[in-house]
Amino acid sequence: MSNRIMNDPETGLAHASAMRQFTRFAEVAGIDLRQVCPSELFAYVEQAHSVEWLPASVQVDVLQVAAIASDRADLGVAFSMWCNVRGFGPVSQLWDHCSTLDEATRLTRRYMHLESAAMRSSTDITGHEAAFRHVLMVPARYGGSQFLQATLTLQVRIARMMLGEEWMPIRLELDHPAPPCDRYLQAAFRCPIEFDSDRCALVFRKSDLHRASSRGNPNMRQFLEQQLAQAESEWPGDLVQQVRYFIASNLIERRANLPHVASLAGLSTQSLQRRLAERGTTFAMILEQVRKQTADEYFRTARRPNLTELSHRLGYTDASAASRFLRQHMATGARALMAQTRTTRTPVRDTLNV
Repeated sequence: MSNRIMNDPETGLAHASAMRQFTRFAEVAGIDLRQVCPSELFAYVEQAHSVEWLPASVQVDVLQVAAIASDRADLGVAFSMWCNVRGFGPVSQLWDHCSTLDEATRLTRRYMHLESAAMRSSTDITGHEAAFRHVLMVPARYGGSQFLQATLTLQVRIARMMLGEEWMPIRLELDHPAPPCDRYLQAAFRCPIEFDSDRCALVFRKSDLHRASSRGNPNMRQFLEQQLAQAESEWPGDLVQQVRYFIASNLIERRANLPHVASLAGLSTQSLQRRLAERGTTFAMILEQVRKQTADEYFRTARRPNLTELSHRLGYTDASAASRFLRQHMATGARALMAQTRTTRTPVRDTLNV
């Protein structure tokens, strides 16, 4: 892998194990990735067999391209139902041994950069409902619906692995139109599906977050956490990439502040600021960049963008704060961005949201 990719904080990394699994799945499904992928994208597919890390956007793009070429709107779901849940990166070894869903999702969120920087997740609580919300964090040239469907399906499999195969969510929310046929999605999730939603989320009973898993093994979980900490020390991404990831993954929960991010990086606030200064940046600059990227991606991909949802994604408590951010840091407003999105979104992009 080129040094440019490894050290580009805008790109982000993903463990190559997911691509290796998808390559095997494509062979079983009769999809010729060499034929359907653009040449520069297929080069990464081939690299996955000999490297440990790939650009995080590659899995997103390959999944979407393969779904379009095979005319399968359920390809991401089918892949996640087929795959080996424990066959991804180092984080996938942890799920078996967590005591509750809340513990599993919290630890996954903490170490997700060792798996993929392509998405971030949050747990939304509303009344008696909880929702695992997934948000794409990398530019998706062909659309990201398949990747998000795949990660939500994997979330269902983890929940059933911990709480029993009979476990069912309350509903699935997807932010794209309904496909011509959703029978496979219905069979996989076993719950109502709301298309054209404002979010991609798996909604379930809040009480399930803290239900004890019969597979929980605190001693093994603690051992694996130590292994993850060791893997983190050997992670090839630089400090700026790591800080970007920690900021992005904590925005929604409004914990993307200097003390919290420094603690996640294993540094004091002073040490983190000093090391970032040595790299020609600051925490505040990275926070602003992540929020700009989040806002740009939201307006490019949301079907019905609104300031309330944007403020949530940017880590603000009200829409007026998001509006001020757009004016102060992007020299524009929500209406202008929405108008720009409508004029620049191409028909090809829309057809790829299968």
